[in-house]
Amino acid sequence: MQFVEYQWLEDSPSLKDALQKTLNCSGQLLKKHFSSKELLRSIRSGDVSKLPLDLVNHMRVNPQFKGARPLVLKSTHDYLVLHKPHQVHSHPHTYSDQDTLLNFLVEAGEWEALSVNKDNYDRGLLYRLDYETSGIMLVAKNENYFQEMRTKFKEKMKRKLYLVIVEGDFNQEGEWTHYFKSSGAKGSKQKVDSVFQSGSDAGELEVRKVSFQDNKSLLLVNLNSGLRHQIRAQLSALGFPILGDELYGGAAAERLYLHAWRYEWDESEEDINAELFIRFFDLNRCLQMCHDMLSVFKRR
Repeated sequence: MQFVEYQWLEDSPSLKDALQKTLNCSGQLLKKHFSSKELLRSIRSGDVSKLPLDLVNHMRVNPQFKGARPLVLKSTHDYLVLHKPHQVHSHPHTYSDQDTLLNFLVEAGEWEALSVNKDNYDRGLLYRLDYETSGIMLVAKNENYFQEMRTKFKEKMKRKLYLVIVEGDFNQEGEWTHYFKSSGAKGSKQKVDSVFQSGSDAGELEVRKVSFQDNKSLLLVNLNSGLRHQIRAQLSALGFPILGDELYGGAAAERLYLHAWRYEWDESEEDINAELFIRFFDLNRCLQMCHDMLSVFKRR
């Protein structure tokens, strides 16, 4: 953890009072960085304190970005559409984090997207993708669009399409509903059941097999819900864990082979009545959008 030295210019009855006055931060946040004894220590003018950089810059996004570089695919007055590579986080949790999509936006000078929802580290992101998942992400550039999409996301988002690679010849095509409960430390994993259990949430998806070769299947998934780890846990429950997803029983691989290929919301102009598979499967476009993921078919 990095620290900065700060010299106090006036007396204060406690370090807690001095920090809250200077940084306008909550007592709960201070307890993450200092012991109760430290916070009760009185401050005299001229004293020097070592303050954690993450505390001093709380809710700011580090301008340095480290990792595989995202791509800006589209920019309008209201939103940005980006491609997030795998092994890039969606957003930071502290100022020290530098491997997130938002760090890239700061470095790229996309200030409008960083000015939305400023009291939260996810800023204008309208949804999240796991660290190991690549693909499309949507970022609001103004508060009105952010609030409208956040409050009416299920109504406005028509399709959420993912490409997945699993081992074996996939034979579970169709529409599926399973019931999810979080388990593990901080809900790190989902338990999935075909029968409703008290306190569980329903997860719905539609899955089609695109191709099969070298004992691997490429799948197209239409995600009708949006639960944490939903595709990963649900395909595992169907007997086909994602290649590279060791958490849910998948074989070890270079990466987790899950890609958010296409999100379609109410601004889209395509025929919503056309058959799903025909509308969205375009192999050439798939290869361009997620060549790093689909290259597994070429190498093996």
